Amino acid sequence: MEKVEFSPEGFKDLESQLYVLDDNSLIAEANAVLADYINWVDEHVILSTDQVNYLQGLDPLFIASLAAKASIAFANRLPLNLILPADYLTTNTGEGRGKWFLDSSTIEASNKPGETVTATGELIYIFDFEE
Repeated sequence: MEKVEFSPEGFKDLESQLYVLDDNSLIAEANAVLADYINWVDEHVILSTDQVNYLQGLDPLFIASLAAKASIAFANRLPLNLILPADYLTTNTGEGRGKWFLDSSTIEASNKPGETVTATGELIYIFDFEE
């Protein structure tokens, strides 16, 4: 798989690359993102050092939630979406504006003992800046 840019279009490229995989390969990717979310993202999305550091600074509980939802989304071939403010790429965060990350996913998962997780909805990540 090729690394994709950190953009809404890049997330759609990632979705396309993942969902052409056969079921076994896709489950391997779902397990990999669950096992090490930050490393998996860094290997599949073009990120700056500051962006990797930002992810590493997030609460481990939040990262675990992101990992679980991403894994479920992959395994069920759900849409992947990234929403950025219009000025995201041109904004200098050193100007006193902090960045926040909202997991706005609509994933609803269900499971029965001995079966794989099934889900509907979509993975939605929103990034924005505080004023």
